Amino acid sequence: MDARAATGFAGAADAYHRGRPPWPAEAVERVARGLGLGPGATALDLAAGTGKLTALLPARFAAVLAVEPSEPMLGVLRDTLPQVDARLGRAEDIPFEDGVADLVLVAEAFHWFDVPVAAREIARVLRPGGGLAVLWHKGAWEEASDPTLFARYGAIIGPLREAAGAFPNGADTVSEQLLASGLFEGIERFAIEHEQELDPEGLVALAASMSWIVNLPEDHRTAVLDEVRGLVADRDRLLLRHRAEVEWMRLR
Repeated sequence: MDARAATGFAGAADAYHRGRPPWPAEAVERVARGLGLGPGATALDLAAGTGKLTALLPARFAAVLAVEPSEPMLGVLRDTLPQVDARLGRAEDIPFEDGVADLVLVAEAFHWFDVPVAAREIARVLRPGGGLAVLWHKGAWEEASDPTLFARYGAIIGPLREAAGAFPNGADTVSEQLLASGLFEGIERFAIEHEQELDPEGLVALAASMSWIVNLPEDHRTAVLDEVRGLVADRDRLLLRHRAEVEWMRLR
């Protein structure tokens, strides 16, 4: 795992769980229907974090598995979702046996993976007829009653994101790399806009969960989060709009 992710997410588990947006249940249902998966199927959430996506899965699947490389993140997941078989591990070395899952889901994490190696591991743990879903939160990040809020938010954190450098893999090329592996075929795409209600400290937590902020020196990180806090000091609640983009494909 990239060192920025290893140190960043290890130090931001609580902020991640509080601030990151949930996923719309419709996204999971549409993929499951597209693959023809019934309620007896097994789903595996890879790089599951604190379980933001995993939380939707027990209501839809008979068995739910999760893999997460950060022990603090995994601890939150296990505490909140004790019914899930959640294990410490990486996408490049999934700690489950062959053919264990009908669906593998990866939310907001594929840009950290060694894609060719992860693709082979995902194919290994999938059953025939299974598939892979890749989810991202993109676009439509704005505050419902104040569309300029995220422009001002972006002005604070955007330069820090640029200074942190590129991710190991670009989100925009993941699906092409997966198809190029020859292990998957076909690709379906859809997007769902949804909302997240937060208090002001939830927005601060959202910023604090970003690897390029949590890895800053403590004084700098505190100053950045105080600046974010100042953006919403006069607010009680925020209603954030998000765009969930989903790509899914079948095991060849």
